Amino acid sequence: STYIDALPKYVGSDGRIHSTFNVEGAATGRLSSKDPNLQNIPVKGETGSEIRKAFIAPKGQVLLGADYSQIELRIMAHLADDPGLKKAFNESLDIHSLTASKIFNVPVEKISREQRMVGKTMNFATLYGQGPHALSRQLEVEYDVARQYINEYFEEFPKVKDWMQKTLIFGYENGYVETLWGRKRFIPELKAENRMIKSAGERAAVNMPVQGTAADMIKKAMVEIEQELSTKDGCKMILQVHDELLFECDPKAVRETAKTVKGKMENALKLSVPVVV
Repeated sequence: STYIDALPKYVGSDGRIHSTFNVEGAATGRLSSKDPNLQNIPVKGETGSEIRKAFIAPKGQVLLGADYSQIELRIMAHLADDPGLKKAFNESLDIHSLTASKIFNVPVEKISREQRMVGKTMNFATLYGQGPHALSRQLEVEYDVARQYINEYFEEFPKVKDWMQKTLIFGYENGYVETLWGRKRFIPELKAENRMIKSAGERAAVNMPVQGTAADMIKKAMVEIEQELSTKDGCKMILQVHDELLFECDPKAVRETAKTVKGKMENALKLSVPVVV
């Protein structure tokens, strides 16, 4: 009902689907998309890839996709100034395997797929300020195991924990948190009496500087890329999906455009770790 029945009804007179983007749709500063939402087209599983096949370039054109590699974790490494995380990105290590190797005390090269999955979940759980309850449900492990994973994670990356605590203190004192560029999000939930509302506010406070900075970066890149492309024929930006941009290109212009796009996205904001597109 969300995709197969709904999407064809949105086809316009030009044979294309046009979404509406909302600049202040999300509290973190991310763009949101509606009527239809083109930022949540599934990718996983057989159905996902079948639905994706419906999105094609016009005859004689190709689609060019450019996305930030693990941008939120890189921003967190920068904000927290954590030596372990920064080392991983500066040496181009697989961050999820590295996290798993620290949790399971196994050399990186011996990490199994399942263990890497745990590492990946842990990295993202940290970004979203998840506690042991949520983590134990997600990983389908006992509460104590989840708690132990979290403790081991913070032992390995202690500056991340320090940064989170500082961010929370700042949020409690000022009523807002901000991105690297100083864009604010006010979080009245931190003053709530209700414990659940307050916890949600704390998670939002930790996540906003990271996700918000990533949103700022891609918006800056979009503006600069658009300025560049508007002077040339051959490529146009057609979609933004949070940390990914999609273009429609003349095959002759695709290499040059890819280089421009990569340059603008990678240099939108200088971090203390490499930004990779």
